[in-house]
Amino acid sequence: MEGGCFCGAVRYAIQGAIARTTNCHCLHCRKTSGAPFLTWITVDSDRFRIVSGSPARYASRPGVVRQCCGSCGTQITWQETSGADTIDVTACSLDSVEGIAPQDHLWCDRMVPWLKLADGLPRYGLKRPEGL
Repeated sequence: MEGGCFCGAVRYAIQGAIARTTNCHCLHCRKTSGAPFLTWITVDSDRFRIVSGSPARYASRPGVVRQCCGSCGTQITWQETSGADTIDVTACSLDSVEGIAPQDHLWCDRMVPWLKLADGLPRYGLKRPEGL
């Protein structure tokens, strides 16, 4: 799979399978994207690589680094800094989203009140229960 930012300055590639796809409603995802939620795909860190460009990096909270395009602002990744073996990639930064389907919603206690979703997906308050 390949993807990148809106302006094309940053491109990435993912080798292998997606571990999980989820919709996150946390305040940080909402504020950094300007959207009511973000859809993330989780992949093994060693299967993700930037193939062109140099994304900007910033800490959105202690222990978390996000990468985005410094030119157009497209958010690309979210990753814990403490030895994380996975990285989350914004699903809609992929060149093709066919075959990508969210499995659940996280941080639903932070969901904007006017958002009415009828997708039937499991919803979790602060985070997904262990093992899911």
